[in-house]
Amino acid sequence: MRFNTKPLPGTVEKLGPQARLQAELAKIESEKRDTWVVVVLAGGVLLLGALSFLSPASFWHNNEIRIDLPPQVLFVIMLALILVALYVVRSDSETRRLRIQNLQQALEGQADHSASMVDSLTHVFTRAFLHDLLQGEILRSERNGRPMGLLMCDLNRFKEINDRFGHLTGDFVLAQVASILKSCVRGSDFVVRYGGDEFLIILSETDAVGGEIVRERIGKKIGDWDRTNRIGDIPVSISMGLHLHAPGETAEQTIALADARMYEDKTGSRAKVANGAPARS
Repeated sequence: MRFNTKPLPGTVEKLGPQARLQAELAKIESEKRDTWVVVVLAGGVLLLGALSFLSPASFWHNNEIRIDLPPQVLFVIMLALILVALYVVRSDSETRRLRIQNLQQALEGQADHSASMVDSLTHVFTRAFLHDLLQGEILRSERNGRPMGLLMCDLNRFKEINDRFGHLTGDFVLAQVASILKSCVRGSDFVVRYGGDEFLIILSETDAVGGEIVRERIGKKIGDWDRTNRIGDIPVSISMGLHLHAPGETAEQTIALADARMYEDKTGSRAKVANGAPARS
């Protein structure tokens, strides 16, 4: 039985760095306009208040406001306003530059982190991200009392493909297999490139029956792909080992047990080939 779950929040970036940068720039521009409105209004009020206090005769005539200033004084006032405006513009530009610089640095850091999470060839999670990912799934499984399965996958005869047809062909096969693996699991599951031609699938909230369903689905799709995309005379097949996490097991122990099950499957496939039977896809 497989339980429906939602993907972990934060595993998919909803906005790219450029979109987030544009949004932040628009926010900064909006704040800049609001600041200028406040500055102009406050400056005008303070200026009129200061002039009316320092030179009441120039403003108040029989309880009426009438501005009567010499041209020299008006020139000085205008010059002072220009200097203040230049200072505010310079300060605002420097603040804006620093904010954009900090934002760009933060986005670059996030891009680097995202790049370290996803394998550039197969577009699945990298092994560097596996420990944190698996540890989080183990904690969630034990906290909720739900099963969690690991499916270790290893391509058979992959070295022969690399040796005979080159690494570009090998990379093509890896990318195709990774795509098949992703198509066989849910959005709440995780496919990780564990090694060169090894993949580890974390099956969240999945028991033995559900794990076997995924295993059979992968085997069938790999077989279907091989029949239409055969690499020379070397069949592409995959060995898989399923293990359900037991409470108290560490992440390393759970991986090791899934890996042992995979090698049992690989040994069985080799024995079948040696006895003349076709290897299981």
